[in-house]
Amino acid sequence: MILPGQQMTAARKKIYPRNSPGRFRNLRNVLSVLLQALLFALPWLQWHSRQAVLADLAGRKLYLFDLVLHPQDNYFLLLITIIAVLLISGVSTLAGRMWCGFACPQTIFTQAFIAVERFFEGDRAARMRLDRAAWNGRKIRAKVSKWIVWTIMGSWLGMTFAGYFLPIRDLMGQILSGHVELNTGLVVLFFTAISLFDFGYFREQFCQHICPYARLQSTMLDADSIIVGYDSKRGEPRAKLKQPDRGACVDCSLCVQVCPAGIDIRDGLQSECIGCTACIDACDSIMDKVKQPRGLIRFTSLNELEGRPTRVFRPRLLIYSGALVLLTGLLLYLMVTRSPIGLECERQVRPGGQMAAITADGRVSNVFKVHVVNRLAEPARLQIRVEGLAAGEVLGTRNLELASGQLQELQLLVVVPAASGRGIHNFRFVATSQAGVQVSSQATFFVP
Repeated sequence: MILPGQQMTAARKKIYPRNSPGRFRNLRNVLSVLLQALLFALPWLQWHSRQAVLADLAGRKLYLFDLVLHPQDNYFLLLITIIAVLLISGVSTLAGRMWCGFACPQTIFTQAFIAVERFFEGDRAARMRLDRAAWNGRKIRAKVSKWIVWTIMGSWLGMTFAGYFLPIRDLMGQILSGHVELNTGLVVLFFTAISLFDFGYFREQFCQHICPYARLQSTMLDADSIIVGYDSKRGEPRAKLKQPDRGACVDCSLCVQVCPAGIDIRDGLQSECIGCTACIDACDSIMDKVKQPRGLIRFTSLNELEGRPTRVFRPRLLIYSGALVLLTGLLLYLMVTRSPIGLECERQVRPGGQMAAITADGRVSNVFKVHVVNRLAEPARLQIRVEGLAAGEVLGTRNLELASGQLQELQLLVVVPAASGRGIHNFRFVATSQAGVQVSSQATFFVP
């Protein structure tokens, strides 16, 4: 019950994560460098004289190296989305929120912004004192310097993010020349502002209040999932080092001070925990100092903490793995067998139910509805002919030009000599592009 004058929500309490060097921190740093290098370099990669990865919203195309997806190829995006969801679900079931702690862009860039803040303002205690202090020359210099570097980082991030939706070479050319189109400038400004707000201020609140993965975590984890956990049987009762009958935990609170989410891992598994392992490095350093075995906080499972064995292979994980293998195989099959030119045809029934007619020169004709789609990244000039039909000929439009992604529907009249045998004749429509790409579609011709 909310009493009069009582607030329903509490004000945000700023978190000052302390620096926590260690083996897991070193691993996160290596992964961070590799993933950031991939993120920043990928838009610049050229593929067949175009950008290798680009979501061209204006042209309604998605370029993924050799794969060019158009609006009619939405089943590819559906498959990719389902595979990504299954992959994250499987990883979560097996290893908790390892994605969040080691590979999520939110974590990587938040840590980068915090590193800059730590450089100019000092570690946890120094930053807390600086924020509480009155404004003076030192505080102004530290805050302004931090925001200058943050703005440079946010601008570079903004241009990189925008480069996945706008050709990045054209984008950088506009910026360097000083002649930036309004829409381009707004896109870069939007991504820059979002980067500064999110990684500089919002930080852990994104994970706790916006990211749906944190909310779904409880449905993906089970007692066998590998999580960052505190061994309460070994650590409790926590007390200072010189007190008798204490557990292994010396109650130094370092695990709380280094946590970017501001939680106490000793309270058990919490939805705010992103599995970044900062508390493991901090606790291991204290255990080394007090000459205790490492692992009071460690990668473990709820079953292991309760003294039960941890199962790796379990029904849910096997279902995820099977579905992932099946759908990935289907996606690869569709990519390999996908024709760059789509061609489909269907024989039409004439008004009155006639399937064939006699032309003025005495030949037999059938009408076909033909669908042609250009799945290439560039325009295509196509020539359509028939094969496998003795003396068969296409009348009317046989040459057409299609823009990238364009779908065209046309009616073609196919004729054969009247002396052709009665019945159904199998043949093929063949479309050939100026680049030598050739596709075909089976059809049947009816001679009454």
